Amino acid sequence: MIVLLIAATLFTMIGAAMVLSEYNYYNGLQYLATAIAFFTTAYIIKVGKVDLEIATDSKRTQIMAGLMITVVALSIKGLFWAVGIAVFIISIYNIYKK
Repeated sequence: MIVLLIAATLFTMIGAAMVLSEYNYYNGLQYLATAIAFFTTAYIIKVGKVDLEIATDSKRTQIMAGLMITVVALSIKGLFWAVGIAVFIISIYNIYKK
C-alpha cells in the first residue's frame, strides 16, 4: 500500500507538471489517470474491501505485473499503458470482497 501511495503521489506531480508547463496533455493525462487508479486502490485496501493478505500468490502476481507494466509503459510513452492498467484493475477486482 505504501508503494501505491508513493507512486500515485509522484505520478500526480509529474502529470500535473506535464499538463501545466509542457502542454503535453496525452502523457500528462496518462500519468494523472494512473495516479487516480493507484489512489483509489489504496483507499479500497485501507477501507478493507480488498485484503491482499488472503489473496493467493497468483492474484498478487497479477497485481505486481499490472503495476510494473503500467510504470514501464508510462516511461516509453505508448499505448501499452492501457494493458497495464487493465491488468491492474482486473486483478484488484478479482480480490474485491463482495
